[in-house]
Amino acid sequence: MKPFDVHSNVAKRRLSGMLRLMSGYRAGYAAAALCTGMASVCQTGTYLLVRRLIDTVLPARSAGTLALAAAGFVGLAALQGSFSFLGGRLAARTAEGTIRRLRDAFFDHVQRLPFSYLDKTPTGDLIERATSDMDAVRKFYAEQAIGFGRITLLFGVNFAAISLLSPRLALVSVVVLPVVLAISIVFFKVISKRYEKYQEQEAILSTTLQENLTGVRVVKAFARQAFEIERFDRVNREKLRRGRRLLMWNAVFWPVTDILCGAQMLGGFAFGALEAIRGAISVGTYIAFAGMVLQLIWPIRFLGRLIVDISRGL
Repeated sequence: MKPFDVHSNVAKRRLSGMLRLMSGYRAGYAAAALCTGMASVCQTGTYLLVRRLIDTVLPARSAGTLALAAAGFVGLAALQGSFSFLGGRLAARTAEGTIRRLRDAFFDHVQRLPFSYLDKTPTGDLIERATSDMDAVRKFYAEQAIGFGRITLLFGVNFAAISLLSPRLALVSVVVLPVVLAISIVFFKVISKRYEKYQEQEAILSTTLQENLTGVRVVKAFARQAFEIERFDRVNREKLRRGRRLLMWNAVFWPVTDILCGAQMLGGFAFGALEAIRGAISVGTYIAFAGMVLQLIWPIRFLGRLIVDISRGL
């Protein structure tokens, strides 16, 4: 079998490069996305079955129909669990296979680099590439890309289902969506730069630590302990400063999106309750809407976290 050539598959656009690395695993990853979509459909189907149970089955008081509804709940739960497991397994297989290929290519590349490059490149940079950077790419395939697809499918399926129940409820359910997406995009642009600066400082810290551990005899021979301690403390303080700024942006983003999503959820519940009181929708429709609106709002909230994680992988 011909070995995979990473260099020939490098693309200027980072996302294109990530997709090219998946050569040989794309079919499995597409199947994982399909399984994720089917799991979302099964979850939405559960809420629609609840609506039918409340509006039709319970008033009829038929034991046979009630048993069929119970069997339907069990069947949907089994299907949802099966599709979720299969999707996670296929995504993990793609991630581990792709990252193994990337690790092998990275090791081979480092072995063939000229000595002049290795002489001027800090060891901490190479360690950072081989450890945390590799793990960021692995998480991109195993969790983030498939998670982004899951959120998109979950939103689309639930929004379509709510639209079938009541177009007015569907419109009320997405009032804050443009605002949350706008905040997420701004946050993504800012946090990407902050994260890169934090990673750069982490590489400097790793280099400083490596140099002192490997050259501890030289440091002691020239009585430079105090100087090296002060230098390490200075580099470490800078990493702390950049880490605090990174966390500060996270501390601002999550409460703001939580408040917006919580207000959207309460507003949707209130509007749906008023519609049910007026008789515009049935009680079963309201219960189904209450369940689906949660699957509509909270995935959008987690979209911000995924955007940050995806930026690390890219």
